[in-house]
Amino acid sequence: MLKLSRLLCAVALGALLAACGGGSTNNDAAATDQVAVSGTITGLGAAAIDGVTYDDSQAVVALDVDPRAETPATLADLKVGVQVEATVEAGKLAKVFVRATAVGPVESIDLAASTFKVVGQTVKVIASGDGMTMFEGVTGLAGLRVGDWVEVHGTIDADRNIVATRVEVESPAGEIRVRAGGIATNVDDTAKTFKLGELTVDYKDAVIKPDGAKIENDVLVFVYSDRLPVGNTLTAKAVRVAKPSLVGRRFVVGGLVTDASADGKTFKVNGIAVDASAAELKGGQNPTFADIRNMALVRVEGTLAGSGGAVTLKAARVWIIPASEQRRIVLAGQVTDFVSAASFRVRGTPVNADTATFRNGGKDDLKDGAFVLVKGRIDGDVVRADEVIFGVPPKDVAFRLLGVVKDFDAAARTFTLLGIPMKLADGATFEGGTLAEFGNGDLIEVRGAFDGTAFVVTAVRFVSGMPPAIFAEGVIANVTATSFELNGATFKRVPTTRIVNGPLANGQHVEVVAHWVGGEVVADRVEVQTPGAFARLLGPISDFVSKANFKVLGVTVDASAAMFEGGTEADLANGRFVRVIGALDAGTVRATSVKILR
Repeated sequence: MLKLSRLLCAVALGALLAACGGGSTNNDAAATDQVAVSGTITGLGAAAIDGVTYDDSQAVVALDVDPRAETPATLADLKVGVQVEATVEAGKLAKVFVRATAVGPVESIDLAASTFKVVGQTVKVIASGDGMTMFEGVTGLAGLRVGDWVEVHGTIDADRNIVATRVEVESPAGEIRVRAGGIATNVDDTAKTFKLGELTVDYKDAVIKPDGAKIENDVLVFVYSDRLPVGNTLTAKAVRVAKPSLVGRRFVVGGLVTDASADGKTFKVNGIAVDASAAELKGGQNPTFADIRNMALVRVEGTLAGSGGAVTLKAARVWIIPASEQRRIVLAGQVTDFVSAASFRVRGTPVNADTATFRNGGKDDLKDGAFVLVKGRIDGDVVRADEVIFGVPPKDVAFRLLGVVKDFDAAARTFTLLGIPMKLADGATFEGGTLAEFGNGDLIEVRGAFDGTAFVVTAVRFVSGMPPAIFAEGVIANVTATSFELNGATFKRVPTTRIVNGPLANGQHVEVVAHWVGGEVVADRVEVQTPGAFARLLGPISDFVSKANFKVLGVTVDASAAMFEGGTEADLANGRFVRVIGALDAGTVRATSVKILR
């Protein structure tokens, strides 16, 4: 058990290696200098990028949605399969950018080819084997529908298409935020246009980041817009050129090989030119340069050299990742949302351990709060566990976590943070707020330790300057010039609150984006849903009367004319998790499609 405790400590609480008596993060890139790392999240507990585990205890996380200004985030935003760019200092993650490759509505689906299109770009889905695409919100490509709003993460193949590592179906927040990423071609400096796959990007009025960057052919770029493409042309608000700028510094990149030379000594990974002529080859069984071929999965470490369009990664080492190790997932933490061995979560990731091998326990020991190490592989929208190891969290070792409060019970002084059950110590201190102000949705940093059975919080710091966004929808009441009520909560209206399809009136169905400000919920944007508007609801059924009268997320649904998928109307019942698509009509969604999810 001591060995297991050390293993769990190293994987789940990377910052505590010394305190736990040693261990290894398997981090060949760790050093005292700064290293830039680009790749895919393959493990949680301590973040793993392309199979290498890093200490994330001090990491600052941000979402790169609009290149003009990063969006603050937490470790909870690191999910299996997302693409990241990170800065590593002395083996510890200092800054992590989560960078989706494409965000927008699904335009078309080709099940035979295992592809779909988003914002004019072809997305390839890996449907079987160890490199399977991770899905969230649907079980796989067959569950996607044209019009679904998706966030796609992936690497770029030799045909400049996206090979998806993660596809997440999202509910549009009422505000259009489109993102497209890929290798730029047909760059026209005069017309200020270029192409990403079949999509033409017009960047005449766009902000280019980083400052001084130039858009060139064969360079990886990410485009942001607040409008959908028109006639297959996207008008960009901002463009980020992803070509590395850390010339002379160490750089690590993971992804699929493209443009490989016949001898395997020169190639590209995500648009970055690699010179591996002097590199040491690692991974697999006695790898050779013949193993470096298009579509091979690799991780490259080296030094950037050159300038402008001639930046090259001079590789010191190239890891050739064999199929048996591709997308191998490691999760460490406490079990939450336990239903059965086939359905629970670790660090917010769905796990199916029904056929797993168990150590230091068995299936009957799985329950909410159990501390486990899960090793497995992606299978649709879950991690299918090969092995589950039971252990205890390292006792009395102090560390800190940053996240958003959930499931707060004031009487019991308990809550969850990053999926970890926590308890406020009797003498817990508060900075930037008080216990009376503590509640769900607060963005906080906690300090504490596991006492052997639970995580006990001894200090709480309210994080200012990064208020978590609140998204709500439903029917408003008690509308005044300065406030309104929605779902039992009071939302404050201020001069900067944007009203779409207004003015506001009692009984309207609205979508709201808001933030916590000084203990109040302040509306940033309120959109009144007009009759006939498209609606999409994802959640459990409540107040069920009949198929013509039930609620999802507090919204009344009439499914009397709907097509059913994944079940029949007889499966409709309170608590059943469904996806409803239809049109809004006087506060009721007239469903055209109902999918029974579970």
